[in-house]
Amino acid sequence: MSGARARVVSDTRRDYRLLVAEYAVMLLDDVIRSRRIPAPIDWVRASELVREARGLVKRMRFSFLPPRMLAVSGEARRLQELSKMLVEVLAPREWVERLRGDRRARLPLAQVKWATRTLYTLPARLALGDENEPLYAVDVECVRVVSVRRLEGSRNLWLTKAQGRLGYTIVTNIEGVRQGEVRAAAILPPREFYGHVSEAMYCSGVLEGCEPGSRPPLSVIDRGGVGAVIDEMVRRVA
Repeated sequence: MSGARARVVSDTRRDYRLLVAEYAVMLLDDVIRSRRIPAPIDWVRASELVREARGLVKRMRFSFLPPRMLAVSGEARRLQELSKMLVEVLAPREWVERLRGDRRARLPLAQVKWATRTLYTLPARLALGDENEPLYAVDVECVRVVSVRRLEGSRNLWLTKAQGRLGYTIVTNIEGVRQGEVRAAAILPPREFYGHVSEAMYCSGVLEGCEPGSRPPLSVIDRGGVGAVIDEMVRRVA
């Protein structure tokens, strides 16, 4: 090749991280189109930001660059900037506080929170490795269980609070979850159960020596439930 360095190629079209990022953009677009957040939001500006984010994710997905190179690309940095701007437009702190008791706003605000976080942390997940590992597609962290109580109206669900990098509400059907335990939790698209929005899924047994907020090793993560949710997101965009 006349001494030229061969270009490293990676099939980023099927990378789970980028497909889930596309799903996050799609979710933001759904929130904007439905206008389900009862606040004085500049919906036109929000649409413009989402349109740019969609273009960036598409460009990254079809770049065929190794994920570790994409992690430090200009597109990745701009995507982080856009995610912060989207939070300012769609979920300004003063309105989040005012809407805390508004049941209509709980799920769409949680969706904005998850989607913008997923876009912002994409570079960190791309930096985890060049292999197309499904569990790299979402944030997974160790969390400490702060409280547990049976979910009112349900026979086999528990409402828990957990603390990792942030505080999370997690609805679970794991009967053995106890206050004070440290477990891995996957931060997934929010779902509503009996009026409570669940922001994550426990995906390990009790862990020793895992600092809350840190990402646990792949070997301790139960792939079943998390993998099913990731596959569902990928099917929506692939």
